[in-house]
Amino acid sequence: MPALKSALCDYLRLSRSVNCHPEQILITQGAQQGFELIARLLADPGDTVWIEEPGYGGAQACFATAGLDTRPIPVDEEGMRPEALPADTAPPRLIYVTPSHQYPRGVTMSMARRLALLACAERHGAWIIEDDYDSEFRYTTPPVASLQGLADRAPVIYVGTFSKVLYPGLRLGYLVLPDGLIDGFRRANARLHLSLIHI
Repeated sequence: MPALKSALCDYLRLSRSVNCHPEQILITQGAQQGFELIARLLADPGDTVWIEEPGYGGAQACFATAGLDTRPIPVDEEGMRPEALPADTAPPRLIYVTPSHQYPRGVTMSMARRLALLACAERHGAWIIEDDYDSEFRYTTPPVASLQGLADRAPVIYVGTFSKVLYPGLRLGYLVLPDGLIDGFRRANARLHLSLIHI
Protein backbone atom coordinates (compact mmCIF):
# COMPACT_ATOMS: atom_id res chain seq x y z
CA MET A 1 0.00 0.00 0.00
CA PRO A 2 2.37 2.71 -1.18
CA ALA A 3 -0.33 5.41 -1.02
CA LEU A 4 -1.10 4.61 2.63
CA LYS A 5 2.57 4.70 3.60
CA SER A 6 3.14 7.97 1.77
CA ALA A 7 0.11 9.57 3.42
CA LEU A 8 1.26 8.30 6.83
CA CYS A 9 4.70 9.85 6.31
CA ASP A 10 3.18 13.22 5.48
CA TYR A 11 0.88 13.06 8.52
CA LEU A 12 3.59 11.95 10.94
CA ARG A 13 6.05 14.58 9.77
CA LEU A 14 3.52 17.39 10.14
CA SER A 15 1.73 16.35 13.32
CA ARG A 16 4.32 14.36 15.28
CA SER A 17 7.72 15.59 13.93
CA VAL A 18 8.60 12.02 12.96
CA ASN A 19 11.51 11.79 10.53
CA CYS A 20 10.69 9.04 8.06
CA HIS A 21 10.28 7.97 4.46
CA PRO A 22 7.61 5.53 3.22
CA GLU A 23 9.98 2.54 3.09
CA GLN A 24 10.46 2.80 6.87
CA ILE A 25 6.80 2.06 7.54
CA LEU A 26 5.71 -1.52 8.19
CA ILE A 27 1.94 -2.09 8.33
CA THR A 28 0.86 -4.51 11.08
CA GLN A 29 -2.31 -6.06 12.44
CA GLY A 30 -2.44 -3.63 15.34
CA ALA A 31 0.12 -2.55 17.93
CA GLN A 32 0.32 -5.99 19.57
CA GLN A 33 1.74 -7.54 16.41
CA GLY A 34 4.32 -4.77 16.32
CA PHE A 35 5.36 -5.47 19.92
CA GLU A 36 5.65 -9.18 19.10
CA LEU A 37 7.94 -8.51 16.15
CA ILE A 38 10.13 -6.18 18.19
CA ALA A 39 10.44 -8.67 21.05
CA ARG A 40 11.32 -11.52 18.68
CA LEU A 41 13.82 -9.65 16.55
CA LEU A 42 15.57 -7.28 18.95
CA ALA A 43 15.75 -9.22 22.22
CA ASP A 44 16.52 -12.71 23.50
CA PRO A 45 14.72 -14.56 26.30
CA GLY A 46 16.02 -13.27 29.61
CA ASP A 47 16.83 -9.81 28.30
CA THR A 48 15.48 -6.89 30.33
CA VAL A 49 12.73 -4.57 29.12
CA TRP A 50 11.89 -1.45 31.10
CA ILE A 51 8.16 -0.73 31.22
CA GLU A 52 6.09 2.02 32.79
CA GLU A 53 4.45 1.43 36.18
CA PRO A 54 1.52 1.77 36.01
CA GLY A 55 1.46 0.89 32.33
CA TYR A 56 -0.20 -0.86 29.43
CA GLY A 57 -0.89 -4.51 30.27
CA GLY A 58 -1.06 -5.62 26.64
CA ALA A 59 2.55 -4.66 26.01
CA GLN A 60 3.67 -6.18 29.32
CA ALA A 61 1.97 -9.48 28.46
CA CYS A 62 3.59 -9.54 25.02
CA PHE A 63 7.08 -9.04 26.44
CA ALA A 64 6.53 -11.60 29.21
CA THR A 65 5.31 -14.16 26.65
CA ALA A 66 8.54 -13.60 24.71
CA GLY A 67 10.50 -14.57 27.83
CA LEU A 68 11.76 -11.06 28.59
CA ASP A 69 12.40 -9.83 32.13
CA THR A 70 9.98 -6.93 32.56
CA ARG A 71 11.25 -4.30 34.98
CA PRO A 72 8.62 -1.73 36.10
CA ILE A 73 9.78 1.90 36.21
CA PRO A 74 7.74 4.44 38.22
CA VAL A 75 5.87 7.20 36.39
CA ASP A 76 5.40 10.71 37.78
CA GLU A 77 3.92 13.92 36.36
CA GLU A 78 6.78 14.10 33.81
CA GLY A 79 6.63 10.48 32.70
CA MET A 80 8.93 7.48 33.21
CA ARG A 81 11.65 7.93 35.85
CA PRO A 82 14.65 5.68 35.07
CA GLU A 83 16.72 7.58 37.64
CA ALA A 84 14.51 6.07 40.36
CA LEU A 85 15.96 2.60 39.73
CA PRO A 86 18.66 1.15 41.99
CA ALA A 87 22.17 1.53 40.57
CA ASP A 88 22.58 -2.25 40.19
CA THR A 89 19.45 -2.64 38.01
CA ALA A 90 20.11 -4.74 34.89
CA PRO A 91 20.56 -2.58 31.78
CA PRO A 92 17.65 -2.75 29.35
CA ARG A 93 17.59 -4.20 25.87
CA LEU A 94 14.21 -2.55 25.24
CA ILE A 95 12.49 0.46 26.86
CA TYR A 96 8.72 0.70 26.37
CA VAL A 97 7.08 4.12 26.85
CA THR A 98 3.87 5.98 26.02
CA PRO A 99 5.35 9.50 26.17
CA SER A 100 2.65 11.55 24.43
CA HIS A 101 -0.26 10.36 26.57
CA GLN A 102 0.90 7.92 29.21
CA TYR A 103 -1.36 4.94 29.76
CA PRO A 104 -3.21 4.97 32.12
CA ARG A 105 -2.24 8.21 33.93
CA GLY A 106 -2.50 10.49 30.89
CA VAL A 107 0.64 12.54 31.62
CA THR A 108 2.88 13.88 28.86
CA MET A 109 6.60 13.18 29.16
CA SER A 110 8.53 16.43 29.55
CA MET A 111 11.16 17.45 27.02
CA ALA A 112 13.92 17.15 29.64
CA ARG A 113 12.79 13.61 30.47
CA ARG A 114 12.62 12.71 26.75
CA LEU A 115 16.18 13.86 26.13
CA ALA A 116 17.38 12.02 29.23
CA LEU A 117 15.65 8.83 28.08
CA LEU A 118 17.28 9.05 24.64
CA ALA A 119 20.67 9.49 26.31
CA CYS A 120 19.97 6.53 28.59
CA ALA A 121 19.08 4.30 25.63
CA GLU A 122 22.26 5.33 23.81
CA ARG A 123 24.34 4.61 26.90
CA HIS A 124 22.91 1.11 27.31
CA GLY A 125 22.66 0.25 23.60
CA ALA A 126 18.90 -0.19 24.06
CA TRP A 127 15.95 0.32 21.73
CA ILE A 128 13.08 2.61 22.76
CA ILE A 129 9.60 1.46 21.78
CA GLU A 130 7.60 4.68 21.45
CA ASP A 131 3.92 3.73 21.63
CA ASP A 132 2.21 6.94 20.51
CA TYR A 133 -0.97 6.04 22.34
CA ASP A 134 -3.78 8.60 21.90
CA SER A 135 -1.43 11.29 20.57
CA GLU A 136 -4.15 12.52 18.19
CA PHE A 137 -6.37 13.71 21.04
CA ARG A 138 -5.04 16.92 22.58
CA TYR A 139 -7.37 19.76 23.53
CA THR A 140 -5.53 22.26 25.74
CA THR A 141 -1.83 22.04 24.79
CA PRO A 142 0.10 21.64 21.54
CA PRO A 143 1.69 18.23 20.90
CA VAL A 144 5.26 17.58 21.98
CA ALA A 145 7.61 16.27 19.30
CA SER A 146 7.95 12.50 19.17
CA LEU A 147 11.01 10.84 20.70
CA GLN A 148 11.78 9.47 17.25
CA GLY A 149 12.08 12.95 15.79
CA LEU A 150 14.24 14.51 18.51
CA ALA A 151 17.60 13.20 17.30
CA ASP A 152 19.16 11.89 14.11
CA ARG A 153 19.47 8.10 14.10
CA ALA A 154 17.65 7.89 17.44
CA PRO A 155 17.34 4.27 18.68
CA VAL A 156 13.54 4.52 18.55
CA ILE A 157 10.85 2.36 16.96
CA TYR A 158 7.67 4.39 16.63
CA VAL A 159 4.40 2.44 17.03
CA GLY A 160 1.00 3.77 15.95
CA THR A 161 -2.47 2.46 15.17
CA PHE A 162 -5.70 3.53 13.51
CA SER A 163 -7.89 2.12 16.29
CA LYS A 164 -8.84 5.51 17.77
CA VAL A 165 -9.08 7.68 14.65
CA LEU A 166 -10.81 5.11 12.41
CA TYR A 167 -12.20 1.88 13.85
CA PRO A 168 -10.72 -0.67 16.31
CA GLY A 169 -12.12 -3.59 14.31
CA LEU A 170 -9.73 -2.78 11.46
CA ARG A 171 -6.84 -4.02 13.63
CA LEU A 172 -4.47 -1.89 11.60
CA GLY A 173 -1.26 -0.47 12.97
CA TYR A 174 2.23 0.41 11.85
CA LEU A 175 5.86 0.64 12.88
CA VAL A 176 8.30 3.35 11.80
CA LEU A 177 11.62 1.52 11.70
CA PRO A 178 15.20 2.80 11.57
CA ASP A 179 16.70 2.09 8.15
CA GLY A 180 18.94 -0.70 9.44
CA LEU A 181 15.96 -2.73 10.68
CA ILE A 182 13.68 -2.48 7.65
CA ASP A 183 14.70 -5.61 5.72
CA GLY A 184 14.81 -7.90 8.74
CA PHE A 185 11.40 -6.79 9.98
CA ARG A 186 9.84 -7.13 6.52
CA ARG A 187 11.15 -10.68 6.12
CA ALA A 188 10.00 -11.69 9.59
CA ASN A 189 6.59 -10.13 9.08
CA ALA A 190 6.18 -11.95 5.77
CA ARG A 191 7.04 -15.30 7.38
CA LEU A 192 4.92 -14.85 10.49
CA HIS A 193 1.95 -12.89 9.14
CA LEU A 194 1.25 -13.88 5.56
CA SER A 195 -1.91 -11.80 5.27
CA LEU A 196 0.20 -8.62 5.34
CA ILE A 197 2.96 -9.86 3.04
CA HIS A 198 2.19 -7.24 0.35
CA ILE A 199 1.89 -4.18 2.59
